[in-house]
Amino acid sequence: MQLKDMYYTSYLPSCDSKVYCDSELLHDVQMARLYPDSKEFVDKKMKYNESYTLEKYEELKIQNDRKTPSKEQLQKFVYEHFEDGNELEVWVPPDFKEHISLEERIQDTEYKKFANGLNQIWKILARKVKVEVKEKSDQYSLLYTPNGFCIPGGRFRELYYWDTYWIVNGLILSDMVETARGVIENIVYLVNKYGIMPNGARVYYQRRSQPPFLILMFESYYKATRDSKFVEKHLKTLTSEFEWWQNNRKVKFVKDNKRYEMYRYFAPSNGPRPESYREDYELAESIDTEIERERWYGRMKSGAESGWDFSSRWFINKNGGYNGTLLDVNTPSLVVTDLNAVMHKNAVFLSEWWGKMGDKYRSKLYKEVADKQLASIEEVLWNEQRGCWFDYDLKSQKPRDQFYPSNFAPLWTGSYTKPKIQVATRIIEYVKQEEMITNELTARYHGQPCSKFESGQQWDQPNAWPPVQVFLIQGLDRTGVPQAQEVAYSFAQNWVHTNYLGYKKAGFMFEKYHIRLAGETGGGGEYEPQTGFGWTNGVVFEMLDRYSDSLTANYKFEVQ
Repeated sequence: MQLKDMYYTSYLPSCDSKVYCDSELLHDVQMARLYPDSKEFVDKKMKYNESYTLEKYEELKIQNDRKTPSKEQLQKFVYEHFEDGNELEVWVPPDFKEHISLEERIQDTEYKKFANGLNQIWKILARKVKVEVKEKSDQYSLLYTPNGFCIPGGRFRELYYWDTYWIVNGLILSDMVETARGVIENIVYLVNKYGIMPNGARVYYQRRSQPPFLILMFESYYKATRDSKFVEKHLKTLTSEFEWWQNNRKVKFVKDNKRYEMYRYFAPSNGPRPESYREDYELAESIDTEIERERWYGRMKSGAESGWDFSSRWFINKNGGYNGTLLDVNTPSLVVTDLNAVMHKNAVFLSEWWGKMGDKYRSKLYKEVADKQLASIEEVLWNEQRGCWFDYDLKSQKPRDQFYPSNFAPLWTGSYTKPKIQVATRIIEYVKQEEMITNELTARYHGQPCSKFESGQQWDQPNAWPPVQVFLIQGLDRTGVPQAQEVAYSFAQNWVHTNYLGYKKAGFMFEKYHIRLAGETGGGGEYEPQTGFGWTNGVVFEMLDRYSDSLTANYKFEVQ
């Protein structure tokens, strides 16, 4: 199979906006290093419409004999034609409460205060898009959404896709179901308008998504409210998004003489990522041909679509190994555990809800889709020898059998048919072999590292990220097997404690944490460590809720 030919021929740019995605202006400004972070320019608002802005830049180029203007000329042009977006207004959720019911359930006094402090952070993160963004949409890179929402924090000043799942869960546990519903409706609004939920609510994310957690948000909301009308109202939108993933992110392949169709992250479009334009362009200069450069840009966007931007998980070097650089990113070559597990769970949800609506045909259809997906996960991703799930490499036709917490996504989604005690036992054995737990079955670190490789990328060791902690913790807990639940508790205890220590010391929450340094942020990657932080708060709320009667801040732990 000539895999490289499966990927890219000729594709559209990252988005339909010339200024933000595909113009000399974008290239010249980003390459001039006017800003330390490439995202800063593409987040700016145009003072005038796009055609006028491009016309004025063309005049400048003509005056310069088509040479690139100097840094000073570019600064002057940007100053005259752009301004900081200021497209968001601070917004206090109408159902915000100073004290939440979870505080009453938490037994530990310090963690009661911690929960209260986390609840206050929602007011810091809450935003609403100004109406002007809707009225003059062609002058903004921000995509309009009608309801208030919570930004992740730091440099991320817009709605993001998979972050929002844990933000919604945190809002629900903070007794803000009305706000949570509005946040979910924002994503529904974007899906209805663009056909997908983009990576984030910016025009330059238009042609890539993120892990499809919208259906899981509806599941969380329904569990909390039993509001079936809300689910029924939006079921067609949920179905259309699911079908978009089916139509655009499936890959056909043969394994052991059997044909499969499974999911991968695959976001082909031309050019560098606009929000990391200079960084991508400079790296790509070492690639020999234009077509290979475009393929690599597509691979980088596919890696960004995964949410894991970036990780050794996506490195496939010439020998098929994990040691590499960003030039070795080849995400579309992998059939991945997390996406396939979530798509299985999404199909189960659609089957159940179309059944509740009395549509037997669609209920049966998605039941068949779910069953086929489950069989594929077991036959392609489950490794009986190692006792875990792994990404599958389409090029080498082998499992990528290194430790990544995404390996546990099928455990979390319940995408297995073996008895729970059998699965739990195998996973505990695997986690022990990978030295994530001690012989006494207690967690070794403050969190699960994203890998065992120290590549310098942010989704690798020594970083532990909030969303992927839940795959193992909640996955083991949901088996109901006592030993598995004890292991889950040990991981949860360490995770909440390092979050608490960081909060106590710094007064805020981090985007990611260091597995060996208590309460310290992780590092690496393409930007400075960020604070806030939406999904971090949501995951801690989930842990405090589940273990409200047993977690304690008076807890001493040393990395093993």
